[in-house]
Amino acid sequence: MIETGTVQPHAEKKLSTTSATFGMLRKELIENLGVKRAKAFLLRYGWNTGAENAREVLKNPGPIKEMLEKAGDLHLQSGQIRKLVSERSVKLDPEGNIEEIYAVGKWEGSFEVDEHLKHHGRSPQPVCHTLVGFSSGYVSTILGRPVYLKEVTCRGMGDAECTFEMKMEEDWKEHEMLEEIAMYKESRMIDELNYTYEQLLEQKNYIERVSSFHDNLTIKVADGATLDVILQTIYEALEVPVTLEDLNFYGTKVVGLGKDEHQLYQEDFRKAVLQTKSGKKRYASFTKTFSVKGKHHRRLAAPIIVQGQVIGYVSFIFPDEEADVSTERMFIQRAAGAIALCFLNEKSSFEALENMKGYFFQQLLLKQYDSPSDVIYRGYYMGVDLNEPFHIATLKCTSDSQDTEGIEFLDNVTQAVARFLEMQNYRILTTVHEGDILLLLPKTEEMKDKLKHILKHLRLHHQFVDFRFGLSSENTDVSTMEESVEESQIALRIGDGPIAAFEETSIVGSLINSKNMSAIRRLAKKELKPIFELKEQKRDELLKTLYIFLVNGGNLQQSTADLSLSMSGLMYRISRLEELLDKDLRNPISAYELLLMLDSLKILGDIKFE
Repeated sequence: MIETGTVQPHAEKKLSTTSATFGMLRKELIENLGVKRAKAFLLRYGWNTGAENAREVLKNPGPIKEMLEKAGDLHLQSGQIRKLVSERSVKLDPEGNIEEIYAVGKWEGSFEVDEHLKHHGRSPQPVCHTLVGFSSGYVSTILGRPVYLKEVTCRGMGDAECTFEMKMEEDWKEHEMLEEIAMYKESRMIDELNYTYEQLLEQKNYIERVSSFHDNLTIKVADGATLDVILQTIYEALEVPVTLEDLNFYGTKVVGLGKDEHQLYQEDFRKAVLQTKSGKKRYASFTKTFSVKGKHHRRLAAPIIVQGQVIGYVSFIFPDEEADVSTERMFIQRAAGAIALCFLNEKSSFEALENMKGYFFQQLLLKQYDSPSDVIYRGYYMGVDLNEPFHIATLKCTSDSQDTEGIEFLDNVTQAVARFLEMQNYRILTTVHEGDILLLLPKTEEMKDKLKHILKHLRLHHQFVDFRFGLSSENTDVSTMEESVEESQIALRIGDGPIAAFEETSIVGSLINSKNMSAIRRLAKKELKPIFELKEQKRDELLKTLYIFLVNGGNLQQSTADLSLSMSGLMYRISRLEELLDKDLRNPISAYELLLMLDSLKILGDIKFE
């Protein structure tokens, strides 16, 4: 019988293993504990190994610098690296105690890198945890003071080499390194399990709260709750002010804030979300939940998406601009979903109502009604008080790349405008009439601003379409609505800019109104009747010649240049015009009257000059 044993049965034993075996152990640690806890384990394992080697060296102590030099030899003997290159500076006090130590260096052939790449591939962080722990434990034990290494670059991250930096604990200031130093403190498994349990319990409670919140909103929507009720429910459940914004980030509804407070936060929000860092304006559209930090508050916002389109935003308001909003994300996403369902529930009835309103508007334009009182009553039902002053706006849509005359496009734009203004509690009548979109707009002091917001809203969805509004003067009589339509179209023809108001047109335009349009048209056509009775080509030729000649104040040279005519050709036409009209075109009074008539017909759209 053969027996084997140790000479010193109770002495510390040194075990040897292959790098592949250690690599498998390392792999299991990472997969079972996670990267962070596995790193902490390997750092402590390396520290204890280094500290034990240092205690062996201290049994036969020598000068500090000589004992520190042995760390490299021990590294090489263990097979952890192939080569060590380092530079170290040590400052001692007169009694030989350490005052300061600093070192930089690199490891070549780190076994940890090879094993990590084999099992896990490239890492976003350094991976030589055992080497770092070994050196930190060894030096700290030799000096009797805590010293720590930090791996700066690592082949495991794709760097060319593994480099490190060493300092005393008090010299490390970086937050990331201070967190790593804390990993060296031992923690019991029971503490880890308790921590994990607490985290799971906290997460469970959070999920249950979110689920209860979601269920409550779903029940409200299923019961047909209005948007105001949904917003109030959100506020009461979370005790966080909630607002609803349109696509231009203008607040349409708010719960939990006073008017002045809401206005302050709204301006703060719009400045933060619609400006770049350089201060330039930008037009933003968000399809995911986002957080904005303003000067006076912090806001968490989520898009409201209906049938694949963002129609607005819901926001949670936090007066503390440093507030942590991460735990509110799941709540606001469910709030946005409930609000979207609320809008979707309203969509069918909304579209049906808008179709009724459009048909009613058409009847008003065609005067297909029994009596004014009937019109007023039906207007009340549609949400518009026709006893009050109103404007008619014509929305013109043009594009070089899109068909803007198709009924489907016009209907989509009409619905978008109506929905946008509905969110702002501003009820209007809309319809498509003779290829144009018409809007009946109850009078408001903010008329121009509302039209600007509509244009901005439309441009977000139709970037290659040009939209312009023509706005009539104020009207109080539904029986003259057709003339208001004509005013808005005149404003479009002769006005400039995206919003052309009839009252802001030229002097001639401002003289024409719904009460005298017909009279002016009849008078002008009567005076110019001999020309209008000619064949189309000759008529247009003489009307253009007359207009150019009068605009140029009878200047023959300028008129021939503008008309590309010879002098004899121009003189012939002028003679022919004087003969037809029985007027002297050089007579200032006659010339002024004729020019006024031509301008009027041009504004009314009865004549056009190429």
